[in-house]
Amino acid sequence: MNRSIGPSDTQIDQMRENVFARIGESLPALEHAAGRSRQVLEGPTPIVLDRRPEATPHAAQKRRNGSFLTRRLSAISLAAAALVAILVIGNAFGWGPSGGATAEAASLLEQAAVATIQTSDPTVGPDQFLQISTHAVFATYAVGPNDDPKNLASRSVFLTPSTSTLYMPADKSGEWVWQRTALKPDTFFSEKAKVYALDQWKHLGPDERTGTFRAPDGNFDGSPWLGEDLAAMPSDPGALLSYFYETSNGGSNSPEENAMVRISDVLRSGLAPAELRAALYRAFAMIPGVTVVERSATLNGQVGVAIGRQDPTRDFRQDIIVDPATGLLIGERQVQVKADANVPANTVIGWTSVTTTVVDSAP
Repeated sequence: MNRSIGPSDTQIDQMRENVFARIGESLPALEHAAGRSRQVLEGPTPIVLDRRPEATPHAAQKRRNGSFLTRRLSAISLAAAALVAILVIGNAFGWGPSGGATAEAASLLEQAAVATIQTSDPTVGPDQFLQISTHAVFATYAVGPNDDPKNLASRSVFLTPSTSTLYMPADKSGEWVWQRTALKPDTFFSEKAKVYALDQWKHLGPDERTGTFRAPDGNFDGSPWLGEDLAAMPSDPGALLSYFYETSNGGSNSPEENAMVRISDVLRSGLAPAELRAALYRAFAMIPGVTVVERSATLNGQVGVAIGRQDPTRDFRQDIIVDPATGLLIGERQVQVKADANVPANTVIGWTSVTTTVVDSAP
């Protein structure tokens, strides 16, 4: 059985980190699929700070958005808490100041919520593994030795593909296995970017391109594969959205952006049971600004409906790709809505697709 319910949320968070950072001085890479991010500093020659998976293979606790770590309510005033509660209740019933998703998006998300409960979760028998396979493409923004870091147009921008496979045992306290492979860059937004990217790729050693890691209980660096506390999440969609708002630490540009990011992460983690996934879809539908952007979106050969939101402070849009008929989350993508100094408008600058199945053995 193939299911698109996903790997650790950290892998997807790294994609967003690459886009959200957008200051022009970072060369992002995968956390899970290709290692922690790398930063290129200007100088006589590029200096690459590379925290490889060999040292830090799993970084679920090291987020762009600290809200993924939160295990308690934010330290907010009573007045602010009351305002959040009013907004959540209002959005749940469609009468809040911003409302929720459009009627079309809400209908499709409700359809997905109903279908995900009817679609059986994969059963992992004794000595079997849940295999979560990911294909991801991340935008990379690099500053070379002769570039002006203050001039965004001087950056080298290209897309970096990768793959990742996680094997989760039936007994979650047992040994988990994670394989990751960084692939050769294949999409470039300038000739200079192509030269730069292929030169960087040429100098990567075998251990930087691929690796296999093992850890009991999925704690590859002492932290859980999924940073969220699933047991703390309410089953009621309105209360669930309120939970995400209240446990945000302000790392995103808005509570709505934070909630959308975290809901997407949990959906694709592979750990949320069907009832929680259904509640997550319904909570997603309560977020203001969510709309259907493409009725037939293809992601790595799979077709679904693209439902997304562009935060007013961003020049890109965040989409999830859903199959409403089955309730499966096919993947996620980022689309550059407004052209910047390097990337044309309406360009997909990152995406991740995921398939999950049960296997009898792990590497």
